[in-house]
Amino acid sequence: MKGRQRIIVKLTLVRPRYFSVWESLGCGYIASYLKNYYHKEPLELQFFDGFFESDVTIVNGSVDSDFVGFSCTSPQMKHALQLAGEIKEQNLKVKTVFGGHHPSSLQSETLAYPQVDMVVAGEGEAGLSMILRQPKEKTIYLPPPIENLDIIPFPDRKLIHQERTLALTEQNDGERIASILSGRGCSFNCTFCTGDHDVFGKTVRKRSVNDVLDEIEQLVNEWNIDFLKFADTEINTSITWVKEFCNEKIQRRITIPFGCNIHTALINKSTLQLMKEANCREIWIGCESGSQKILKQMHKGVTVKMLENVFQWSKEVGLLRRAYFMVGFPSETREDFNMTLDLAERLEPDVLGCTILAPFPGTQIYETYKDKLSLQNVDWSSVDEYKNKIWKTENFSNEELHELQAEFAQKFKDRLCWRQKKPQKGY
Repeated sequence: MKGRQRIIVKLTLVRPRYFSVWESLGCGYIASYLKNYYHKEPLELQFFDGFFESDVTIVNGSVDSDFVGFSCTSPQMKHALQLAGEIKEQNLKVKTVFGGHHPSSLQSETLAYPQVDMVVAGEGEAGLSMILRQPKEKTIYLPPPIENLDIIPFPDRKLIHQERTLALTEQNDGERIASILSGRGCSFNCTFCTGDHDVFGKTVRKRSVNDVLDEIEQLVNEWNIDFLKFADTEINTSITWVKEFCNEKIQRRITIPFGCNIHTALINKSTLQLMKEANCREIWIGCESGSQKILKQMHKGVTVKMLENVFQWSKEVGLLRRAYFMVGFPSETREDFNMTLDLAERLEPDVLGCTILAPFPGTQIYETYKDKLSLQNVDWSSVDEYKNKIWKTENFSNEELHELQAEFAQKFKDRLCWRQKKPQKGY
């Protein structure tokens, strides 16, 4: 390397407020992409995860880097800025790059922080590649989406220490659980959700079936996993793709069980039956509300009848069903909430949970209420969907929303998801 510029890119994942495999997976994709396509100078990559490693370890391990990249959701921003500041205190030459959902949604606001040198608004693979080739301080990079996702190598799971997360899932769930992504983008426009539009866009791009199955085989053979989670916003944007995937999985005798999010407007009983035959064990569905009025205002693109049909079909074919509900939509009334309780009872999901609307940056709800509720000044590190003190509606105070959530939890206490069973400090 003597006589050549030496660039060290250290991808630092800030401490997630709860266990999240997807953030690590994103950094794994970035690492494998750079290793495969960046050849301008020698490149050294390393990775830190704030869930597993202390701030001291992350800062000390990053201070000799040329670039440190932070992948941030809104709740992670405070910690990321703290780490970036501590790194710069020790070495002003380190250039910090912020990407992920929050920086992509609030680009100029993120770049305005003195701890931030560059922002990637969109996909990190191409964004970091652009920065390495031509870094410009105080710049927002807008990389175009990667159209052919098959050109991205499988995520570098050794770099992101996949074994740590597998050991953790084995300890907590009794299974070695790994995640995979079959596509990017979301074509729906739910007002309370970013839908990954901020990073991946609204056009859905799917990997080829064989590329996904090749990665699954690698996971089974090299990592000895017991269960596979699809990290897609919804796997079934194309029923044709789902059917091809299931048929090919059966044909290749890949028997690993899997679970996935599905959208109820894009599924039918025969496809659910085929998924079961391909060893889909469980499906996860965002039901949100039992009120058709509220579902329409959310722009969910579903009806109560669709939800009832899919839960009945999936029960008949033998799939486990997880249902997500929500309280706190701006116009929601007690009558609407009662409809949600009634629907949750009728659907008979195997696991369910009830969140409180969190108006994260990037959502339509945030844009509508950011001035009225001063959301620009919120400490997002104290906000998630299961607990927050910032949200209230025209009909319910924040305290009353927590009372509704508690009522839901009490009614379905024998089937609650683990996040809602976990004690929530302060509530």
